Amino acid sequence: MEEQLEMRGGGVLRLRQEGARVHLEAERPEDGRGLYKVWLHGDQGGKLLLGTLAPEGGRLRLRRTLTVSALERAGCWPQFRPAAVLAFSFQKEAETGWYCEQRPGALVSDPVLKGELEGSMLCRKEEGGFSLAAPFRTDCPVPLTALICLARVERWNGRAHLVWSFDQKGMPRLPIQNEK
Repeated sequence: MEEQLEMRGGGVLRLRQEGARVHLEAERPEDGRGLYKVWLHGDQGGKLLLGTLAPEGGRLRLRRTLTVSALERAGCWPQFRPAAVLAFSFQKEAETGWYCEQRPGALVSDPVLKGELEGSMLCRKEEGGFSLAAPFRTDCPVPLTALICLARVERWNGRAHLVWSFDQKGMPRLPIQNEK
């Protein structure tokens, strides 16, 4: 049996329990405002981050399969309320030149780098090329591991980001080239 819940912040969360597993699919309209995270708020005070909605077919979607016991440990089973929360606004990007590039792999020329750029990244057009950026995090793999030694750290929107520069042809620039 499938159940559908309205998410606070817009959209729906569909869930289907199969034995000890619960399949969850969140979906909301793509409004261009930014990145949304889906949270479950348990009726007993628990809270669980499901993840970030990703663009798919003109909508934002997230699919997860969790065990009933994991949801219970988080205090989000059997009763919870889902919410889609704007976690990162694109509005400030217009002021700084950063925007969300859905296919950053199409901008680079090296096949190894193309393979490392499967998800979206922040992008900024610059004189003679562009830069790509990703939030600096210690709890997940670094994008562009092949170029980690060429990354610089910049603070933007209150957070540290790894930033890589490329020329017009999509070839990485050495840090010394950025200073010229």
